[in-house]
Amino acid sequence: MHMQRKGFLNRSLALAGAALAILASPMAQAETRLAVSQWVPPTHPVAEVMTAWAQQVEKATAGRVKLQNLPQAVTNPPGHFNAVRDGLADLAFTVIGYTPGRFQLSEIVEMPLMADSAELNSGAFWRLAQQQPAVMAEYKDVKVLALFTHGPGTVFNTRQEITSLADLQKLKFRVGGGVVNEVGKLMNANVTIKPATESYELLSNGVMDGVWLPVESVATYKLEKLVRYITTFPGGLYSSSFIVMMNKKKWESLGKEDQAAIDGIAGESFSRALGKAFDQRDEEGRKLALASGIKITAAPPALVKEVESRIAPLEKRWVDLAASRGVANAEQVIKAYRADARKAP
Repeated sequence: MHMQRKGFLNRSLALAGAALAILASPMAQAETRLAVSQWVPPTHPVAEVMTAWAQQVEKATAGRVKLQNLPQAVTNPPGHFNAVRDGLADLAFTVIGYTPGRFQLSEIVEMPLMADSAELNSGAFWRLAQQQPAVMAEYKDVKVLALFTHGPGTVFNTRQEITSLADLQKLKFRVGGGVVNEVGKLMNANVTIKPATESYELLSNGVMDGVWLPVESVATYKLEKLVRYITTFPGGLYSSSFIVMMNKKKWESLGKEDQAAIDGIAGESFSRALGKAFDQRDEEGRKLALASGIKITAAPPALVKEVESRIAPLEKRWVDLAASRGVANAEQVIKAYRADARKAP
């Protein structure tokens, strides 16, 4: 009897030890699920890259951290920075310009005639934020995972070919917030701020004659049957900027190992991947536009020169603001940024 009890005790201890070993193993560590608020369709280039990135996060953290899209967005597109900051969602992206005047130093990346590639502009944006603490300080309330832009902004319309400023001023346009709205005002254009997701409805109902968007939007928002003309500008008439961010408390709740793993696949590489997706979709949008009979024309040199002269106040405003926030040689920063955003990888 004594031997039976001793054997039973040994077996129990062995089982308990095995259980403790399992609990202590990486596979048994608590799984963290990050709630993602996604407000664009799954076919949107940002959504596609974020889905692929979620898989990278799971792999990099050995399954300990997983991203999961919520059934619906927790707020409207402009509200997502505050939503993540306040913990309504753990992770999301938003358009920086949807809250005009809030992230003013980031406006440098949205300036007209800046870059012909979203990937290059996005990489330059991330590097700028690393080099200039005043830029990153604008996002101190969240954990920044990526900073990026879409491709060169163009002018879509349903009415006529645009060859002059006068042509542009005849029409009503939807624009995003931030620099693009300021560009519209400086050009005395009739512009109204609306989310890009409303473009189809605005054009189909005739509320707007056109929209200012990158060429990828022909495909993304299914505008090929509505738009008749697209006018392009060297370096873009503007670029919209974006941020992928995470709630700070949620980030701090992760283990150091998982933080390091996520940092390893975030930052410049993630930013460039998001920009590259826009570049690829721009090419798809261009092919669809041409196949659909949309006329794509480059803005005449006189119109480009008019834009250059009219945006001078934007650049001066940025230089003055940057200098007031401790950015040294702010005028040179703009020149250096434009060169960096056009530099081959």
